[in-house]
Amino acid sequence: MSDLFDSVREDFPRAHTMAYFDNASSHPISVESAAALQRYVEWLTHDVAEPWWPDWAQPRDEAKTLFAELINAEPGEVAYARSTVESESNILNGLRGHLHGGNVVTTDLNFNPCVGCYMHHAQQGLDVRVVRNRDWQIDMEAMRQAVDGNTRLISVALVSNVNGYLADVTALSKLAHDHGAYLYVDIMQAAGCVPIDVKAMGIDFAACSTFKWLMGVKGFGFLYVRSNLQGTVLEPSQPTGAVTFNYPPWSEHSCPDGEEISFSPPFGIGSYEVSYPSYEGVVCARESVKYILSLGVERIRSHARELTGRLQEELPHRGFESITPRENESPIVTFVAPDPKAALVSCRNNSVHIAMRFGNKMRLSPSVYNNHDDIDRLMEALP
Repeated sequence: MSDLFDSVREDFPRAHTMAYFDNASSHPISVESAAALQRYVEWLTHDVAEPWWPDWAQPRDEAKTLFAELINAEPGEVAYARSTVESESNILNGLRGHLHGGNVVTTDLNFNPCVGCYMHHAQQGLDVRVVRNRDWQIDMEAMRQAVDGNTRLISVALVSNVNGYLADVTALSKLAHDHGAYLYVDIMQAAGCVPIDVKAMGIDFAACSTFKWLMGVKGFGFLYVRSNLQGTVLEPSQPTGAVTFNYPPWSEHSCPDGEEISFSPPFGIGSYEVSYPSYEGVVCARESVKYILSLGVERIRSHARELTGRLQEELPHRGFESITPRENESPIVTFVAPDPKAALVSCRNNSVHIAMRFGNKMRLSPSVYNNHDDIDRLMEALP
């Protein structure tokens, strides 16, 4: 396996410029994705015209189909989206009827702006229950106490951006469904680096952007909506569609019995898509998800586990207390830095890129191109 990931390292030029441990913030793109983007730029530069339609529909649909394969969904359950936060906001708006008179249960290990979306709805009268973490993990007993017969939705992150905590969403799905509620899962920090099976896990809705572990660019992502919830439980929150004008000069042969202006809204998963997606995002995602599938998510996770295991073993002896469970199965590990400013400055001066969050929380997130040499450089750089 080491030979495989040695060759993978050559696909990411960033690996040769620094020891980069901040993939949970923004993942570098591969040379394959960069080449796809360059081809798109060449087309924009030299051949800007209408022939892109319907030609560009194919890579869009291929990207969605590849992502559906990645999470074990049907292609008709995957829409393109702009961002994870926007997707979750749209889901909340689309569930307005379902949520009426009920409550939503979420946790403080979710992405902060997503929690903020719920607090906005709380100001408008929605009963929002934010369950506090226990030792930086979801407190399942507290979740069970927060959920009741009025709970309409449970919302969690599969992998927390705070410390990489991997939630037991199968148990949370059962908790939700046993009370007649649905489960939304933010898979932003999981898709591409942690195995996801939306059917086996019992996930009803999910979303992610592509610029983290999907190795893509910003402004493009995916939304998953279970097929039997489309247009019923989850209404489209951004209506769109086509309009036909049944009168001259728009129509040479107007139909006297037809409406003057008719509207044809999209249906199925397309009803959650507005306008065109970012085609930079499309062409990059098509290459990157294909790349991830070729490596295999289990192999990606095994490679990361080897590196995070070493970090968990060595850094506490250097005075960096871990707030990530020891046997956690995500590629994100977070430590309390005794001197966060000194750690940032020293790492920067030694071409080591780390993330410092929430004051003194040093978050490290190795990916497919990282190796033990990178960890050696990190250890030498830390004060």
